[in-house]
Amino acid sequence: MRLLSPLLFALTLFAQASSPRDLSRGVNFYSLEKEIALGGQIANDYRAQATLIDSPELLARVEALARKLIPEDSRYRYSFALVDDKLLLNEPVAFPGGFVFVPSGLILAARDTDELCGMLAHAIAHIESRHGTKQATKEQIANQAAVPLIFMGGWTGFATRRDNALAIPLGMLKFHRALELDADLAAARLMRSQGYDPGRLANYIERVQPPDSDPPEARSPLPPRAQRVEALRPLSVPDTSGDVRELQQLLRQSIPEKATNPPRLAR
Repeated sequence: MRLLSPLLFALTLFAQASSPRDLSRGVNFYSLEKEIALGGQIANDYRAQATLIDSPELLARVEALARKLIPEDSRYRYSFALVDDKLLLNEPVAFPGGFVFVPSGLILAARDTDELCGMLAHAIAHIESRHGTKQATKEQIANQAAVPLIFMGGWTGFATRRDNALAIPLGMLKFHRALELDADLAAARLMRSQGYDPGRLANYIERVQPPDSDPPEARSPLPPRAQRVEALRPLSVPDTSGDVRELQQLLRQSIPEKATNPPRLAR
């Protein structure tokens, strides 16, 4: 079990919150410059621990999809990288300030381009909403120094591997889930702006996120699967899905073959 470095532990600043009602308002003590600098430091530390995929062609194609989803008035200069995650993460790892790591599990799990773009939009939505620094402003670190955490999925990803006993404190779950729902709806708006179908994001979540009744999903920061799907389904548009198989083939050519389990939203 690999523990976080002291620098990555600084990300616990983003794990505290007061009330889901404050998602779209409130004071933010972090300037954009400070937010970008902190996100860059954490991203560099994560990059040093991760196994990056060296495929300029695949990265260029994934990045082209992602950049279409970034709002024109974005305040961030986004950076993208591909990760051979080995834990079969299937959602991007997104850090404050515009740093996004796209795992192989996501590319392999997506059944069409719209599903892939839905998860990329979800990560971008977290960043654009400044969810992390808004949380950090509201609360101080609450005795987390003694809690060994496994980094599993971006700034909201304080969850443990499925074979561990650790879990996110119950007091944090409500706010985490509210942020995820907020990012889902923001991702749907970004998708629709580029002609992608938010219903495909609902399909991905419905297929990949474990049932809510299965432990340890009851302690997951992800909202109930049915709640996420129900919120996204009415936003569907006519089918515009594209073929993701070429991207998957490029990925398989870029990483060594290995035994894999069916991808799941692991948080």
